[in-house]
Amino acid sequence: MRFSIIICLLVFILNGKVICQEGIQSNNLIANIIEDFLESTDAENFDYNTIFENLNFYYENPLNINSANEFELRDLFLLNEIQISNFMTYRTQFGSFLSIYELQAIPSWDLITIRNVSPFLTCEVSSDDFNLDFRDALRNGSSTLFLKAKRVLEQRKGFKENDAGVTPFIGDPNHLYIRYRYEFGQLFKAGFTAEKDPGEKLFGEGSTYGFDFYSFFAYARNINKTISILSLGDFAVSLGQGLILHNDFGAGKSSFVLNVKRAGRTVRPYSSVNEVNFFRGGGIVLNLNKKWETAFFASYKPIDASVDRDTIENTDFDSFGSIRFDGFHRTGSEIANKNSIYQSNAGGKLQYKVRDFKLSGNILYTGFDAPLMRDQALYRKFLFNGTSLVNASVDYSWRYRNYTFFGELAASDNGGTAQIHGLLLGLDRKVDMSLVYRKYDPDYQVLNANAFAESSQPVNEKGIYLGMELRPFKGVVISTYADLWQNPWVGYRRDGPAEGKEFLIKIAYSIKRKLDFYIQYRSEQKMLNSSNEVIIDYPEPISLQRLRAHLSFKVNKEWELRDRVEFSFFEKAGNTSNGFLMYQDIMYKPIAKPISFTARYAIFDVNSFDSRIYAYENDLLYEFYIPFFQNRGTRFYVNMRYRFARNYTWEFRVGRTYFQNVDVISSGNNEINGNTFTELKTQFKINF
Repeated sequence: MRFSIIICLLVFILNGKVICQEGIQSNNLIANIIEDFLESTDAENFDYNTIFENLNFYYENPLNINSANEFELRDLFLLNEIQISNFMTYRTQFGSFLSIYELQAIPSWDLITIRNVSPFLTCEVSSDDFNLDFRDALRNGSSTLFLKAKRVLEQRKGFKENDAGVTPFIGDPNHLYIRYRYEFGQLFKAGFTAEKDPGEKLFGEGSTYGFDFYSFFAYARNINKTISILSLGDFAVSLGQGLILHNDFGAGKSSFVLNVKRAGRTVRPYSSVNEVNFFRGGGIVLNLNKKWETAFFASYKPIDASVDRDTIENTDFDSFGSIRFDGFHRTGSEIANKNSIYQSNAGGKLQYKVRDFKLSGNILYTGFDAPLMRDQALYRKFLFNGTSLVNASVDYSWRYRNYTFFGELAASDNGGTAQIHGLLLGLDRKVDMSLVYRKYDPDYQVLNANAFAESSQPVNEKGIYLGMELRPFKGVVISTYADLWQNPWVGYRRDGPAEGKEFLIKIAYSIKRKLDFYIQYRSEQKMLNSSNEVIIDYPEPISLQRLRAHLSFKVNKEWELRDRVEFSFFEKAGNTSNGFLMYQDIMYKPIAKPISFTARYAIFDVNSFDSRIYAYENDLLYEFYIPFFQNRGTRFYVNMRYRFARNYTWEFRVGRTYFQNVDVISSGNNEINGNTFTELKTQFKINF
């Protein structure tokens, strides 16, 4: 039966009915995920480099569908949990795949999904190799070196002398970056990263060892049947549904309505430039037997914080009020905050797995060498203060036929609790559903969480989410979700309990190899303090609506056009603002030529920050840029890539924004006296 299906699919291929590899075309999908994530969370400083790094790695080292596990499939960020579940069930039921084209026989794997994911997959005979030969890994791997520089052409205030004759930024305006990677397939990786931000000094104050930030790692998989993963240096950890720890991007509310389950690798190498969201030390994952797995990790590293020193009676009592996440060390005060506190972490996981059921116990210890002492704002009443915090949780996952149940129950050592439970349901080949219930107590304390939530932390929130994806006709996908939540305690800019709701619908239409079109509407209502001048603030409702239409059209194999128009509407207490953005993209990616480029021209008119609009931009490899648009003006950028011979690639990017209604851009030391903002970037990649 299965052989006849493959024969039919091969006939379809000969007739041009199956999409083959066309390079990495999935950035459009990833762009949608990130844009939706930013609109829902406003987490503008989150580091998304891991997504692009994973895609590029699996493009150069495709996953073997006969041996790929759930974690590797999730690394692609292109498959939802129902698709992953159906993949694993199909392979268990029918055995090894005979061809990559057999993917079309898997329920929920339509042609659009296969087209997006196929550049990162291959089909080969599976072999269980649990003995990594380190000598072979060190001799026969491949190396990649990146050299990158970028600079804003306009002079910012921090680089000018102030009234006291002092230049606030101690360094030059250049951003410098070096990245080296050594890889032996998917079994062994090692590398380092060095970065200097604009305004930081190279070899000088605050940067004694040259660059301001260094990161390094060594990572090995399948060392033997017992040691599954060993990571040394800088690494990231994911436990359960993120209620106590998740150092990775976790898609939440977005137009990908089924991507609601956290399930990353327990330990993975860290290779980005975010200077806070990682651990430094070591982690190991052990297979005790076929049913039991355990993991341990430990970390000790300095962090940036503003330290308050009390020398009364020579007690030298130090404390700090918050952790700095920007990673900048450009001024005297920023340098004083650099590495001023040491943070230690230790934790572990014990997992029991039988067939499609998993149950894990997780624990995390966080300690500081000085107490964290927050200010007395009412909304911070229940937040953690002190030198040490312990979090523990139990998480579960169970696949039964077309049902996937998952969840986590967590507690902090002060007695606060948090819980999340979800269900993914494949009703048939045309309808999938997701359901998530969460209840996060106001007194639950956590520092490293990244769970499904309306706010940035799983604290002070109770809600229910329902998502649905329908595929009524060939090439048509309808995605929609509704989310309702309550906040029982006060919050930032909200002096009272509140509630909110959010709704999204997206209708997408695709013609293979030719056209992708979607229209998307999002509506959100929540509560913030009144903007009126009153003695006692009180929460009042606000409303934000966004409407977007997007079209991607392939003129031929080399040229692609992308067009978007988007509107936003904001209202609070009868005061309104709105926004408008329209852009045109041109993409040239020839198959057998060394040069390619992408370009965009955009116009925007956005009344206020509240009605801002996000738009993902194509950038250099391992670089991301997702600006938000405010005020009125135009923007363009051009990316060019040229490949010299086989092992050398040069990239160049120029982007410029022109504002029609402002004479000053940004504020503080980043202020530019003028109405233009121009950035140049260049990168050189060497493979050897």
